[in-house]
Amino acid sequence: MKNILIIDNQISICNLLNKFLTKNNYDVETTSNAIHALEILREKHFDLTIIEYHLPDISGIKILDRIQKICPKTEVIFMSSQVTLKNAVCVIQKGALNFISKPLNPDELLEAIKSSTGKSGPKEVNEAVPKEELNVLDPITDLGLIFGQCRKTTEMLNKIKRVGDTKYSVIIQGETGTGKESIARLLHAYSPRKVMPFIAVDCGSLSKEIAGSELFGHEKGAFTGAISQKVGFFEQANGGTIFLDEIANLSLDIQMALLRALQEKVIRRIGGDKEIPTDVRVITATNENLLEKSKNSFFREDLYFRLSEYVLKVPALRERKSELPLFIDFFLKQTSEELKSPKLKLSMEVEARLQEYHWPGNLRELKNVIRGMCLFPGEDNLIQKETLPDHILQSIHGIQKNQSLQVNGKEVQELFPSFDEYDLRSTALKAEYSRIIEVMKKVHFNKTKAAQILNIHRKTLYSKLKLMNIPY
Repeated sequence: MKNILIIDNQISICNLLNKFLTKNNYDVETTSNAIHALEILREKHFDLTIIEYHLPDISGIKILDRIQKICPKTEVIFMSSQVTLKNAVCVIQKGALNFISKPLNPDELLEAIKSSTGKSGPKEVNEAVPKEELNVLDPITDLGLIFGQCRKTTEMLNKIKRVGDTKYSVIIQGETGTGKESIARLLHAYSPRKVMPFIAVDCGSLSKEIAGSELFGHEKGAFTGAISQKVGFFEQANGGTIFLDEIANLSLDIQMALLRALQEKVIRRIGGDKEIPTDVRVITATNENLLEKSKNSFFREDLYFRLSEYVLKVPALRERKSELPLFIDFFLKQTSEELKSPKLKLSMEVEARLQEYHWPGNLRELKNVIRGMCLFPGEDNLIQKETLPDHILQSIHGIQKNQSLQVNGKEVQELFPSFDEYDLRSTALKAEYSRIIEVMKKVHFNKTKAAQILNIHRKTLYSKLKLMNIPY
């Protein structure tokens, strides 16, 4: 009987393959974490490993390399819903047995397993490889993250390493696009729970009606449409970490249920009467000030103090502009590899424009801008100004110009030459737009924050910016 280890970050896939292969008389173990998988392989011999190629905590090539060093007699089959000829050829040339596509075909999977040699024997470790290399993974490298060396980044990284190694609940506070989920994964990777599941939950996509079921699960027949039992995110994350992104979007009644789960360390599925013990570390993320929201009764204060054993603030990209070339180079290399093209370069003018821009969308915006520009390089693989998105060009020529304005009636008049200085309505509009410019400058043109300070809806702010010829 062949021993098979399944490695897939989707627990449902692990469970499905476990049941299927066990029925076909294979001895199966599963894990959703690559680091845990390597520890299992050091302790026990497996004839075969079946691995999801796109694991979040390590690349397919790297895990193949480490398996071959730790246990060279264990054969490897990769699987993925995104199979490319380049990836398949690469891993097979490096010694993988096969690369099969998802959704898995049962007959194809069994045929691939039967084609393995099934070499038996004790686990062998390549003695030429330093023990430290086998036992230690660099979380930053294996998560595909990049960090600069400016003071704010270095301080943040030191805090991540220190807090990650504790049981503390952490609130990650930062603007949209600053990489809060990547930091949550890094906290998990530095923690003693790193070999257990990491479950990420987008609270913004959880409506009031489904949030309880998604977080805590439900029993069959608990409500209309509950045709089977469902295991919630908390049970899936048991022993590991649950990451609640944009937690401020949860309704107050779900916040109450979450507070109880954290205090009592038990959950109860919807429609069930059994209390299920849970051991979960909670990391949350928000682009808002939860303490301020709690004072205004938009967020439970008791939940805030339960979650905020440590608050980690992530600096915006504009606060670490010295690292911009590092991120640009990283995204250029990443996109060039994806497009199978030589590494692209930016013209000096494009570099200057990117340095001038204020990056309200932070790293996410930068990555998307780089990806877009890489589609149409000029001669010698040089990216020219013409490929810059319109909103960046307009921002540089429009908003950047407006930043230098002293906010008073006369200079706002320059924006609106048709205003009549003796007309009462025009005078009111001037004062209104002066205030908008003042607040926009104060929050570095973050529209969400500006709308909150001005106490207007964000769409209303967009309309007013459009009238002022300021791009949004």
